[in-house]
Amino acid sequence: MKQTLFLEVAEKCQNKKLLLQQKTKKGNHIRHYHVLEKNKKELKRDPGDYFSIQFTKEILKKSPQLIQKEFHKIMQSFLKKYHKNKTVLVVGLGNSDILVDSFGARVTNKMIATNQYNDFLTIPKIALLNPNVMGKTGISSFKLIQLVVKDLNPDVIIILDSLSTSNETYLNQTIEITDTGIIPGSALRTNKEINKNTFHIPILSIGVPFMYEQKGQFLESIYLKQDLEDISSFIAESLNQILMS
Repeated sequence: MKQTLFLEVAEKCQNKKLLLQQKTKKGNHIRHYHVLEKNKKELKRDPGDYFSIQFTKEILKKSPQLIQKEFHKIMQSFLKKYHKNKTVLVVGLGNSDILVDSFGARVTNKMIATNQYNDFLTIPKIALLNPNVMGKTGISSFKLIQLVVKDLNPDVIIILDSLSTSNETYLNQTIEITDTGIIPGSALRTNKEINKNTFHIPILSIGVPFMYEQKGQFLESIYLKQDLEDISSFIAESLNQILMS
């Protein structure tokens, strides 16, 4: 089972102070939530900032650059806060062989790795990792990331993963960006949380709900393949631009 959108958690909560800001800009509905330490137990989410960009299928099809622009601004502000010119590790979680779970790897496969160019000291250091699922590797994503972090000593990790939703209007139409980490394959007890507390460095996570949960079953949109391609492409393009600038 995949982690669900924080947006749905917040909508069910009675605490209206969680929502710091919301706006609609050129068809995109952007929300900014902030969770305090005292809210952690109630919401079952770590303290930090949660941004969501909700858009329509029409905007994704005809004007994806409008969604990309909002995503770009949010990621740029997060990285300005946390990135200190050391290595950035970008991790694509999920199973690349299963379309609905391939979002993370699809983004990283479109990105540019530069960590191998040791002679070019002025180039930003970007490392990419697709740990795949424990059922295929026999090793948890947490452990694989831990080994790479120990070797590279990055100053920030960016995690990408597919999410799930029980609200069909969010399916393939919402991007969530947070600085609170994620639990990969959250139904597996062997998978630990990937967050600042476990890795002692900032963790930014980017998720899109490509799975629709209904009565215990997980369904997918008939537009899944094209939506995955469109969303992963502009997210990868934005991350390349921000990290290489």
